[in-house]
Amino acid sequence: MARRAAKDLDALPNKTAARILGALDRLEQDPEGRELDIKALSGRQPWRRMRIGNHRVIFRLADSGEIILVARVVDRKELQQAILTLV
Repeated sequence: MARRAAKDLDALPNKTAARILGALDRLEQDPEGRELDIKALSGRQPWRRMRIGNHRVIFRLADSGEIILVARVVDRKELQQAILTLV
C-alpha cells in the first residue's frame, strides 16, 4: 500500500476503514475480484478502481498479477482529481 493510501485510510472513521480493509483482503484472495465492484480506469491502464460504498480504492496489479499496489482511497466525489495524480 502506498504511503498516501495509508494516510487516506487513517483519516477515515474506524468502521469505514475496516470495511475497506476487508474488501482489500477479499481482493488479495481473488485478484480478479469477481465478487467485487471493480472497473478499469479508462485511459489510465493498468489502474483500476474498486467501489466500496461511497469510497473508491485506486489500485493496480503488479506484473505477476499477485501483488496489488493500492495508490489511493478516496471519497467518490474526489475520484477524478485522484486519477489525475496517477503516474
